[in-house]
Amino acid sequence: MKNKKLIFLIIGIILIIIPLCLNFYSIYKLLSLCLGIILIDIGVFFNKKKSIFMMIYLPILILIFTYALDYMKTYTLNISPVYILENKINDKISIYNSLFYRIYKCDNKYIFDNDYQKDFMCKSEMLDNIDINKLLNEPHESYKKYHNDFIKVTGKISKINGISSIELKEYSNSDSLNGYVKFNDTKKLTINIKNVNITKYKIYDYITVVGLLKDFKNNNELVLTNTKIEENNLYEKYDLQVLETNNCNKELKEYTDNIYTYCLDNIFLNYEIDKYELSYAIKDKKITLNDLIKDIEPVIESDNKLYKLDKFNILICQNDKNVLLNKKEKLDYSLCEE
Repeated sequence: MKNKKLIFLIIGIILIIIPLCLNFYSIYKLLSLCLGIILIDIGVFFNKKKSIFMMIYLPILILIFTYALDYMKTYTLNISPVYILENKINDKISIYNSLFYRIYKCDNKYIFDNDYQKDFMCKSEMLDNIDINKLLNEPHESYKKYHNDFIKVTGKISKINGISSIELKEYSNSDSLNGYVKFNDTKKLTINIKNVNITKYKIYDYITVVGLLKDFKNNNELVLTNTKIEENNLYEKYDLQVLETNNCNKELKEYTDNIYTYCLDNIFLNYEIDKYELSYAIKDKKITLNDLIKDIEPVIESDNKLYKLDKFNILICQNDKNVLLNKKEKLDYSLCEE
């Protein structure tokens, strides 16, 4: 009898130790550990008068001890945990979900999220980007495919709900100015916001967001939680396009916000994604005159500053008047006084 008892105990201990030492994920590791706990329980109480309380208390005690040990050895030694279920996002990212915590495995680096408090902790560049039109083309299929997965989505903002959420909708491509598109109001992605400053974003802006696809409402609304916004820098690079006046009457024309044009009809910013009028982009705070003239040394006369750009000039007057000038026209500083 003692030999049988010893066999149960030895096999149970081995079945517990081995999965704790193996550095890869497998559901069989968890099954092995649970079986080991059962065998130890059988070995301890083998051929004894059984107390139901003690037979339940001992496995719980071992479970708590091994759970804590599993957490600590993963935290300190970077060894794959046992008491988890894996959600494999791609070859570089896995999310390990446990009872009281989850672990982000980012390119073989473990990042702990105790109490499920943190947003996505891996680099967003590790995720494939999904266009909003593709995601919302068949929202029910997208939900089945990505439910409880972290995804990265790029689209145009259709609505901003204070500081609590942003909505992206399916839209039709358009060659119209200033980012305008026509949204499909029947389907949308709601992005729940927490501890993220969204005051700089406007309707029709492109945005890239990473979040957990958590819910599907009313057969037309996908919901992202645990979100963070990726800085996509889509509005940093642009080409300038100048539309000259055919018949210049040598008069200043008011353009926007104390900015005037001289022998120019309009100036456009050709971003890779959209085309904006300079006047609209300034009002929308996508760009300022200072952005246009940075790194350019001015020609100064009577405290008036002339900045020579490739396609037009900018005259910054001492009285705070700003004039966008046709490069082909002769410069007249008296424009500042008009």
